[in-house]
Amino acid sequence: MSTATSTQSGKDTLKNCSVIARLAAHTMSGYSLGRQFYCDDAVFAADMEQVIGRKWLVAGHVDRVRNKGDYFLFKVGDESIIIVRSDESTINAFYNVCRHRGSLICTEAQGKVSRLTCGYHAWTYGLDGQLLAARLMPADFSKRENGLHRCHIRVFYGFIFINLSDQEPVDFDASFGDLAPYLDFHGFADAKIAYSRSYPTSANWKLIVENFVECYHCGPAHPEFCSMHPPEALIAFGAGPSSGPAEAVEKYLPTVQAWERRAANLGRPIGTVDDDPASSHLRLLLQRTIREGYDSETQDGRLASSLMGKRLGCDQGRMYLSFSPFTQVVATNDFAVLFLFTPRSTMQTDVDLYWLVDGKASQVDVEKMIWGWDRTTLQDKEITQNNQAGILSKRYQPGRYSEHERRVDTFHQWYFSQFGLPLSSDR
Repeated sequence: MSTATSTQSGKDTLKNCSVIARLAAHTMSGYSLGRQFYCDDAVFAADMEQVIGRKWLVAGHVDRVRNKGDYFLFKVGDESIIIVRSDESTINAFYNVCRHRGSLICTEAQGKVSRLTCGYHAWTYGLDGQLLAARLMPADFSKRENGLHRCHIRVFYGFIFINLSDQEPVDFDASFGDLAPYLDFHGFADAKIAYSRSYPTSANWKLIVENFVECYHCGPAHPEFCSMHPPEALIAFGAGPSSGPAEAVEKYLPTVQAWERRAANLGRPIGTVDDDPASSHLRLLLQRTIREGYDSETQDGRLASSLMGKRLGCDQGRMYLSFSPFTQVVATNDFAVLFLFTPRSTMQTDVDLYWLVDGKASQVDVEKMIWGWDRTTLQDKEITQNNQAGILSKRYQPGRYSEHERRVDTFHQWYFSQFGLPLSSDR
């Protein structure tokens, strides 16, 4: 990065922090955020610069690019990133911007190519991003200096992560390395996508996240989801560790501990992750029981596919893993669901779900598999859009959270810490 660019970046950072600091000064711990956090374009610009653009975001799963030349586009904010496999061992990520005059190179959401060619003036790039052909250019033009701009990328147990940081991003291995045993057990590296669906949602990304990290709304809004889980589990751990009242956690803990002993005997690695709000990605990992007598998160509790990963048998449990507020994974015995919450603009968020099954699965009952989470996500889309619409009213004012919404407050603390601001409990 040039000195001039670096200086401008520093000024933008100060401006972004100033916008958020001004609003944060009027934010109370234990209450929802002020209207501008969900509706203001300047806040979204600050979010893109200081939060979204600096995190490792899951763009998809390797099953989308199994063969050489397979590609798909991952769009976040105003950026379009080309994810393309160049050979058996390499997946690249490039900004979808031609080095000639900035046109988009790939305009289809996914496909298969032998080269990346801009449709405007036919500049052509290899799958490694190098410029191969540029017609009628001056003699002093250097193809070597005009390759595609790379985006940071890591592939980790089948999940493709990208990072938009201009500088060196936060260390990937330090951020996620301790999750390896759990991802390995579930067989994500060799999994395949059995089904996918998009639920574009007209709401700010923070509302999407806030809805997902609390289960206060589960009873009124999600009958299908609730039918697959013990009521006491939803109260204690409905949205992960530290999401429910302390007394509910204490009451349900013996049940979880007894299940952990049984599950460990079937090979499941046991553990919990509950990151501090000052962490880089606010990860969480929670494993617990599903409804008694159920082997899977399906309508009748029966398997929709073969056992996934390294399981020795059904253990009547499930895993909820959050890589960051933008990426969630829920895994039961026979399938897993990857949730991508990708901010696109101030009040527009892409919500994409991918149902993963074991790589060797030969038969999958898709309707049975998607029954719970498809309905639940459609319900979430409706209630979150209604939430956004209500916040637009001049009568909206921050409301107090219940004891069942504790993790929303944790998310807010993490959000403010990304701007170097005191955690909410200190303001």
